[in-house]
Amino acid sequence: MAKRWRPYSAGDLVHACVPLILYYLISSAVSFFYMRILALEAGFTILESEAGDVYDYILQEYQGRSLQMVLLTAVIAIPVFCWMYCQDLKEREGFSFRRLVIVVEVRPVIWAMLGSVCLALMLNLLLLASPLPGWSDGFAQTQEALYQGSIWSELAVSGVAAAFMEELLMRGLFYGRLREMMESRRAIFWSAMAFAMFHGNLVQGIYAYLMGCFLAYLMERFRTIWVPVLAHMSANISVILISESGGLETLLQSSFLTAAAALASGLAVCLSLLLIWASGQPVPGKTEQKK
Repeated sequence: MAKRWRPYSAGDLVHACVPLILYYLISSAVSFFYMRILALEAGFTILESEAGDVYDYILQEYQGRSLQMVLLTAVIAIPVFCWMYCQDLKEREGFSFRRLVIVVEVRPVIWAMLGSVCLALMLNLLLLASPLPGWSDGFAQTQEALYQGSIWSELAVSGVAAAFMEELLMRGLFYGRLREMMESRRAIFWSAMAFAMFHGNLVQGIYAYLMGCFLAYLMERFRTIWVPVLAHMSANISVILISESGGLETLLQSSFLTAAAALASGLAVCLSLLLIWASGQPVPGKTEQKK
């Protein structure tokens, strides 16, 4: 029999949004203090320079420091989010380390990772080939900031640390709390919308919304945080490697290659979803709110 969801209150919404607010406070505090340390190191004073001038100068002269801020944010946030996630599991279905280290069939997880990589490639090709990047100043600034370090720092920070932090926040905490309040389709939609706004510009927002839907589906299907974590890491790492090797530029130079690669990637995503649906068995556990 279908679950009858009770009307949720403002307190329920606040409870779901607390992790997002906490992340904003952590990232803002890290950015505030780190930028001021770099400004003093560069010889700036707050009274003599505009904040925008300081930020632009630091981006140009201190390449890779944006990645350091992301890494510092992740180092602070991950232990906090891990503790909150364990508390949620404890309240929801009883905490045990088995809930953190769940054995899942290997093949569906591999298909989930491959589907995530193909979706990331398809979206990057379609979005970069569109006029949208030229309409979004925030996208250009973000790309410049995140691709200023070495490839190893990009892989470690964007590929691993940031992906793990975002999955704990968005799928582990936010989606999990939404899922206690509403059915899966609504929870997937709203968690993906939050993930899109989390990225702060139009191009990355579209990318993040579609990736967020896919990752939330994986969370719902497997009922463990590790599958979306692995899928997210795989997508980020693959995009970094393809971008740094010049693969994206090569594909984007020809409209035919762009369309063919995007079509092939899209078909691979559909096949991955079909295989996950056909053979991936959900891990036993409660995803609905206790009656």
